[in-house]
Amino acid sequence: MTSIFHLRRLCYIFLLLGLAYVGVLVTRTKFGPIDDVNRDARLKSVSLLMDSSAGEVWKKLAAGGQACRHPRLDVNNPAIMKFIKDTNPLVCTLKEDWVQMNGSTARITDEAREHYGYIECAFTDIFRGSDHSTHDGVITRTHTEYNLEETDFIRVNCRSEKGSTWHNVMAGIRHDQDVLDRTGWDKVPEDGLHLNVLIWGFDSLSRNMFARKLPRTHRYLRETLGAFELQGYNIVGDGTPQALIPILTGKTELELPETRKRMGDKASYVNVYPFAWKDFRANGYVTGYAEDCPSIGTFTYRLKGFDAPPTDHYMRPFYIEASKVYSKQRNYCLGSIPRHKVMMNYVHDFFKVYRDKPKFMFAFHGELSHDSYNRIGAADEDMQQWLQTLLEEGHLNSTLLIVMSDHGHRFTEIRNTQQGKQEERLPMFSLIFPQWFIRAYPDAVANLRRNIQRLTTPFDIYPTLLNVLHFDGAGHGDIKNRSISLFKEIPVERTCADAYIEPHWCACLDWQAVSISDRKVVRAAYAFVEFINKLTEEQRELCSRVKLDSVLWAAKLAPTQGLLHFQRNADFDGFVGDFSARTSLSEEMYQLKLLVNPGAALYEVSLTHNLKKDNFSINASDISRINRYAQFAYCITETHHHLRKYCFCREKGPDAH
Repeated sequence: MTSIFHLRRLCYIFLLLGLAYVGVLVTRTKFGPIDDVNRDARLKSVSLLMDSSAGEVWKKLAAGGQACRHPRLDVNNPAIMKFIKDTNPLVCTLKEDWVQMNGSTARITDEAREHYGYIECAFTDIFRGSDHSTHDGVITRTHTEYNLEETDFIRVNCRSEKGSTWHNVMAGIRHDQDVLDRTGWDKVPEDGLHLNVLIWGFDSLSRNMFARKLPRTHRYLRETLGAFELQGYNIVGDGTPQALIPILTGKTELELPETRKRMGDKASYVNVYPFAWKDFRANGYVTGYAEDCPSIGTFTYRLKGFDAPPTDHYMRPFYIEASKVYSKQRNYCLGSIPRHKVMMNYVHDFFKVYRDKPKFMFAFHGELSHDSYNRIGAADEDMQQWLQTLLEEGHLNSTLLIVMSDHGHRFTEIRNTQQGKQEERLPMFSLIFPQWFIRAYPDAVANLRRNIQRLTTPFDIYPTLLNVLHFDGAGHGDIKNRSISLFKEIPVERTCADAYIEPHWCACLDWQAVSISDRKVVRAAYAFVEFINKLTEEQRELCSRVKLDSVLWAAKLAPTQGLLHFQRNADFDGFVGDFSARTSLSEEMYQLKLLVNPGAALYEVSLTHNLKKDNFSINASDISRINRYAQFAYCITETHHHLRKYCFCREKGPDAH
């Protein structure tokens, strides 16, 4: 006990030193521009903080269990649900668009001609000038259809013989023979997994908020597509760039060349980054990148953007041009189509046009969710139907599909609650594989299942993506590596320091040793015994009531002080924190190891203590029976299998073998 006490003191000393250093940086911002904070000095300070974190303390306090325990956050927590409102699907207009896009072809619809008579449309190609401008190409007039060959994007102006008009900006996938000739499965490395990669991301959605606001999609991902949904996926910094840059490059912004636009000539364009899509393109893949909200683009808001298209198909020029006509449209619509469906259709067309080619597509949608945690509900039905279409048309038979978000909401009332802050750090991240992959790579799949509960980060996604090109087997991940492929088993002893997560971004609960005679520990133990007896109540003729014998070990888990005190960024880039918040602690978790009789049953259990209600709640999935029990539960083994670890049969049966 003495050694644990000293280890705890050491841990707190290091934590305070780290927070003190960050506090010094915050204080500096009051007296001078943030740009005065040297990037190299900041990077060094973060590295020192990671190196000095007493990770071994967490491992010892975990008593052999998983070092990082994330909180069990109730999706229906009243503190959160009071902010949640229902959202209806978007209805843009009852009149269908005169022109519809299908792959590389924009076609005047038969319905429009039947209703309006002879129609002539002028199709104007829209070309990228830079990441902030576009220019027009040739104008082609036709009364039937137009094939995309030079660009993915067109402006359409139609007039009927009766004088009616229709206008829109449209997106499809051009027929690019150079790309078709350059790509192919025969060019993919032999040691690759031969999978397409499709990443669909939403801005500002925690894993819980995804489940609340996109229930149909969430259910379809889990029940139909068999998604591996990461329960311990933890952000590593503030904002979208700090979430996406590690996924796509394996590095932090600080570790990469300077690209901030306000640094002028000192900054490089973002093309200098080692994006994963470059590796895929070099190995026979056709690549695509789509992101809406051009005014706050991930690589163009603070950063200098791209001086050349980063991928074969790049959707930014479309959104630059389309956003100019948004004021003339219904909210969140473009013509008769909700704007989120425009991106879904673009991705769908990408997969249709290159059906027989290896593909890498990254699509990130922010308009509905960036500023509102309720509005995204309008996309639920469309998102579920889009996934269903991809499945039914066979596109997912050879695709690694990732559905994700960058972080939870950062600027809302929800974030002022304890659970809101925790949810911000735990975004949605799920992976879906074809069934043949599940059968062909059982060891990698077993690791994926284990890693669902482990501490994972954006750094781990980058090597996972590269494993699609060069698969180096399953096995165990090295805790010394910041980035560990999800095909390898993430070590149970991994901590936020091991994963390069600063304390205030870490959602892992802080372990604190607690006396086994502590009043709350005793109350928690009796609450657990009562929980067991309620589970077996209906089988009381077979199963005995149990009583508490003793508590053998106890620990309290609570959010770190860094998390509770973090208020916001103190700088424009999200590198320095303001720790002036005083978020109230509303819940704590206790973990107990205890002995129950009859049967000398040993259990490990996690219980949540609601501080406001002063009660304990238990989830059956958080209970582990850690000694043999088959011989004691013989009377219900066949009839009530789920009660085996709780039941002590009134008459002891034969020993189990």
